Amino acid sequence: MESDTDIEGEVGSLDETAVEQIRDEFTALDGLVIEAGFDSLLDPTKLVVRLDDGIGDADTCRFDVRWYQTGYYNFHHTDEQDVNFRFDYHPKPDAPNKHFHNPPDASSEHPQRSCITVTEPRQVTRAVHSLWRRAYEENSLTQLNEAENPP
Repeated sequence: MESDTDIEGEVGSLDETAVEQIRDEFTALDGLVIEAGFDSLLDPTKLVVRLDDGIGDADTCRFDVRWYQTGYYNFHHTDEQDVNFRFDYHPKPDAPNKHFHNPPDASSEHPQRSCITVTEPRQVTRAVHSLWRRAYEENSLTQLNEAENPP
Protein backbone atom coordinates (compact mmCIF):
# COMPACT_ATOMS: atom_id res chain seq x y z
CA MET A 1 0.00 0.00 0.00
CA GLU A 2 1.11 3.52 -0.73
CA SER A 3 1.54 6.07 2.02
CA ASP A 4 -1.77 7.57 3.09
CA THR A 5 -0.57 11.00 2.02
CA ASP A 6 1.78 12.39 -0.59
CA ILE A 7 1.86 15.91 0.84
CA GLU A 8 5.08 17.73 0.14
CA GLY A 9 6.09 21.00 1.74
CA GLU A 10 4.30 23.03 4.37
CA VAL A 11 0.53 22.67 4.65
CA GLY A 12 0.17 23.88 8.23
CA SER A 13 -0.88 22.13 11.38
CA LEU A 14 -3.97 19.99 11.89
CA ASP A 15 -7.16 22.02 12.31
CA GLU A 16 -8.75 20.17 15.22
CA THR A 17 -11.98 22.19 15.06
CA ALA A 18 -12.48 21.31 11.38
CA VAL A 19 -11.64 17.66 12.08
CA GLU A 20 -14.24 17.58 14.87
CA GLN A 21 -16.83 18.97 12.40
CA ILE A 22 -15.85 16.24 9.93
CA ARG A 23 -16.24 13.59 12.65
CA ASP A 24 -19.71 14.89 13.53
CA GLU A 25 -20.71 15.02 9.87
CA PHE A 26 -19.58 11.45 9.11
CA THR A 27 -21.38 10.20 12.21
CA ALA A 28 -24.61 11.97 11.24
CA LEU A 29 -24.44 10.85 7.60
CA ASP A 30 -24.07 7.12 7.95
CA GLY A 31 -25.33 4.49 10.39
CA LEU A 32 -22.43 2.27 9.33
CA VAL A 33 -19.99 4.46 11.29
CA ILE A 34 -18.94 2.42 14.32
CA GLU A 35 -16.15 4.68 15.57
CA ALA A 36 -14.85 8.14 14.79
CA GLY A 37 -12.08 9.77 16.76
CA PHE A 38 -8.57 11.16 16.79
CA ASP A 39 -5.65 8.76 16.48
CA SER A 40 -4.21 10.30 19.67
CA LEU A 41 -5.76 12.44 22.36
CA LEU A 42 -2.47 14.11 23.32
CA ASP A 43 -1.01 14.76 19.87
CA PRO A 44 -3.62 14.07 17.17
CA THR A 45 -2.44 13.76 13.57
CA LYS A 46 -5.66 12.51 11.96
CA LEU A 47 -9.27 11.51 12.41
CA VAL A 48 -10.00 7.80 12.02
CA VAL A 49 -13.54 6.91 10.90
CA ARG A 50 -14.37 3.18 10.94
CA LEU A 51 -17.37 1.78 9.12
CA ASP A 52 -19.06 -1.58 9.73
CA ASP A 53 -19.14 -2.54 6.04
CA GLY A 54 -17.25 -1.76 2.88
CA ILE A 55 -17.36 -1.76 -0.89
CA GLY A 56 -17.53 -5.17 -2.56
CA ASP A 57 -16.06 -7.98 -0.47
CA ALA A 58 -14.84 -5.67 2.29
CA ASP A 59 -16.48 -6.33 5.65
CA THR A 60 -15.15 -3.07 7.13
CA CYS A 61 -13.36 0.03 5.98
CA ARG A 62 -11.99 3.25 7.38
CA PHE A 63 -11.22 6.80 6.40
CA ASP A 64 -8.12 8.51 7.76
CA VAL A 65 -8.81 12.24 7.52
CA ARG A 66 -6.50 15.21 7.87
CA TRP A 67 -7.70 18.82 7.59
CA TYR A 68 -5.08 21.50 7.94
CA GLN A 69 -5.42 25.09 9.14
CA THR A 70 -4.53 26.19 5.60
CA GLY A 71 -7.69 24.47 4.29
CA TYR A 72 -5.77 21.63 2.66
CA TYR A 73 -7.08 18.13 3.29
CA ASN A 74 -6.56 14.40 2.83
CA PHE A 75 -9.36 11.78 2.95
CA HIS A 76 -7.78 8.33 2.64
CA HIS A 77 -9.97 5.22 2.37
CA THR A 78 -8.64 1.74 3.09
CA ASP A 79 -10.19 -1.65 3.82
CA GLU A 80 -9.13 -5.18 4.75
CA GLN A 81 -9.14 -6.12 1.04
CA ASP A 82 -6.30 -3.57 0.67
CA VAL A 83 -8.41 -1.24 -1.47
CA ASN A 84 -7.17 2.32 -1.13
CA PHE A 85 -8.14 5.64 -2.67
CA ARG A 86 -7.67 9.27 -1.66
CA PHE A 87 -9.29 12.65 -2.19
CA ASP A 88 -6.62 15.29 -1.58
CA TYR A 89 -6.27 19.04 -1.68
CA HIS A 90 -2.71 20.29 -1.37
CA PRO A 91 0.08 21.50 -3.62
CA LYS A 92 1.50 18.67 -5.71
CA PRO A 93 4.00 19.10 -8.53
CA ASP A 94 2.59 18.06 -11.92
CA ALA A 95 -0.95 17.59 -10.58
CA PRO A 96 -3.97 19.75 -9.79
CA ASN A 97 -4.08 20.91 -6.17
CA LYS A 98 -7.42 19.10 -5.76
CA HIS A 99 -6.79 15.56 -6.91
CA PHE A 100 -7.91 11.95 -6.61
CA HIS A 101 -5.72 8.86 -6.23
CA ASN A 102 -7.37 5.83 -7.85
CA PRO A 103 -8.08 2.47 -6.29
CA PRO A 104 -6.92 -0.14 -5.68
CA ASP A 105 -3.63 1.29 -4.36
CA ALA A 106 -4.09 5.08 -4.33
CA SER A 107 -0.82 5.41 -6.19
CA SER A 108 0.84 8.82 -6.00
CA GLU A 109 1.66 8.58 -9.68
CA HIS A 110 -0.80 10.15 -12.13
CA PRO A 111 -3.50 11.49 -9.82
CA GLN A 112 -6.63 12.79 -11.52
CA ARG A 113 -8.35 16.13 -11.00
CA SER A 114 -10.84 15.69 -8.16
CA CYS A 115 -14.53 16.13 -8.92
CA ILE A 116 -14.88 17.74 -5.46
CA THR A 117 -14.77 21.52 -5.79
CA VAL A 118 -16.33 22.59 -2.48
CA THR A 119 -13.93 23.80 0.22
CA GLU A 120 -15.77 23.87 3.56
CA PRO A 121 -15.04 20.86 5.86
CA ARG A 122 -18.66 19.71 6.21
CA GLN A 123 -19.31 20.05 2.46
CA VAL A 124 -16.15 18.15 1.53
CA THR A 125 -17.13 15.42 4.00
CA ARG A 126 -20.60 15.18 2.44
CA ALA A 127 -19.03 14.97 -1.02
CA VAL A 128 -16.56 12.23 -0.04
CA HIS A 129 -19.31 10.33 1.76
CA SER A 130 -21.79 10.59 -1.15
CA LEU A 131 -19.16 9.30 -3.60
CA TRP A 132 -18.24 6.45 -1.23
CA ARG A 133 -21.90 5.63 -0.55
CA ARG A 134 -22.70 5.44 -4.27
CA ALA A 135 -19.73 3.05 -4.77
CA TYR A 136 -20.92 1.02 -1.77
CA GLU A 137 -24.51 0.75 -3.03
CA GLU A 138 -23.43 -0.02 -6.61
CA ASN A 139 -20.71 -2.39 -5.39
CA SER A 140 -18.29 -0.72 -7.81
CA LEU A 141 -15.17 1.45 -7.56
CA THR A 142 -15.37 2.70 -11.15
CA GLN A 143 -17.18 6.01 -10.56
CA LEU A 144 -15.62 7.16 -7.29
CA ASN A 145 -14.37 10.40 -8.85
CA GLU A 146 -17.25 10.99 -11.25
CA ALA A 147 -19.79 13.59 -10.25
CA GLU A 148 -20.54 17.22 -10.95
CA ASN A 149 -19.57 19.28 -7.93
CA PRO A 150 -20.74 16.89 -5.21
CA PRO A 151 -22.38 16.79 -2.73
